[in-house]
Amino acid sequence: MTGPVLTGQDALVLGAGLHEVCPASYLDTPAALAFQIGMLGHGLAEQDKLRPVIWVRPAGQRAHDFGRPYPLALARWGLEPERVLLVEARDASDVLWAMEEGLNAGALVIGEIGASQRYDLTASRRLHRSAQAAKARVLVLRGHQDIQPSAALTRWRLSALPSPDRPWRGATGLPGLGAPRFCAVLERVRGGPPKNFEIEWKNAAFHVLEPAKMARRTAQSAPQFDRLAV
Repeated sequence: MTGPVLTGQDALVLGAGLHEVCPASYLDTPAALAFQIGMLGHGLAEQDKLRPVIWVRPAGQRAHDFGRPYPLALARWGLEPERVLLVEARDASDVLWAMEEGLNAGALVIGEIGASQRYDLTASRRLHRSAQAAKARVLVLRGHQDIQPSAALTRWRLSALPSPDRPWRGATGLPGLGAPRFCAVLERVRGGPPKNFEIEWKNAAFHVLEPAKMARRTAQSAPQFDRLAV
C-alpha cells in the first residue's frame, strides 16, 4: 500500500528517521554536504530547532575529505555553529556507534559514512529505529559509487547546477554570484515513486523551481514588420 505522493515544497520536508544523501560524482560531494546541512533544519518545528546537532565523520578518510565543517558556512546554510558538536571517529564502526548514541541523547545527527561495508541493512535499521524513537532526523552521506540497500526513508542523489546571474552587475560589468542551485534526484522514497527536483537555496530555505504554467505565460502578438518604401 502506498502513501501520498508529495510534490513541490512538501517533498523537501523530511520526517523523523534515517535519510541518505549521495553525490552524483566525487566532485559533487561539497554540494551533497551543503544539501545535507540545509535539509537537516528544513521544515523543523520550532522546538526541534533548539536541539543540538552532532556531526560525525571518520578521521582522515580521503574519499570525502573536503575539510572540516566551517562555522561561517554552517551559518550560511541555516545551522548555528554553536549547536554543532563535531565528532571525528576512528573508523566506520565508531561512526555508526557515535551516530546512534547521538540520537539516543536526543540530538539531530549528520554522519559521513562513505562507501563503507559496515553500513548495511542491519546498521541502517538500527539508526532508523533510534531516530524514530527520538523523533529526530539523521542524515547520512554515502559515496557516489553503487550502494547497497538500506532502511532509509529517502535517498537523494545530488549534483550542482549553475547559479543564476544576479541582476546587479559590478563595475566590470560581470554579474555577481547567484543563489546556489542543485539537481536533487529522489532515488528512493517509501510510499512513492522516484522524482527529480531542481532546487535553489535562497532566503535561508530550499525552494523547488517549477516551470511556469502555459496559462500564466503572457500572450505575445505576432511581430509586425514595416514595409520598405519602393
